[in-house]
Amino acid sequence: MNTLLLFLRTAVAACLGLLVWVLVRDAFATEESLLTVTLPVWVAGLAGGVVSALFAPRQGIALAFTTGVIMAVLFLAFRHLYLGLPLGANTLLTLWPMWFPVAYYLGAYGYLTLLQRLYRK
Repeated sequence: MNTLLLFLRTAVAACLGLLVWVLVRDAFATEESLLTVTLPVWVAGLAGGVVSALFAPRQGIALAFTTGVIMAVLFLAFRHLYLGLPLGANTLLTLWPMWFPVAYYLGAYGYLTLLQRLYRK
């Protein structure tokens, strides 16, 4: 039962992150620069990290990081293995999905830190 719950929590956090990523990417889809490529990743990761910590505060950080790794691997596999896109000249623009684990982790960590400060008083 716990394994099923962990899978469902990961799926919900990943789906929310994907939805936020699509919405923010479409809002800033002017040109391809480092800011317009990584900003959706950071916003989606922070939102997904908060959702991960909402489900299970004790497992939130690990769940968030795992979800971020899964998102990064799936994005990179889809882009470079399935679509066959080359790495390109600018590595930071090409490997932008690698920021998902960090953003998810910081989202969960920030939310749990905020909760700890609010209930410490």
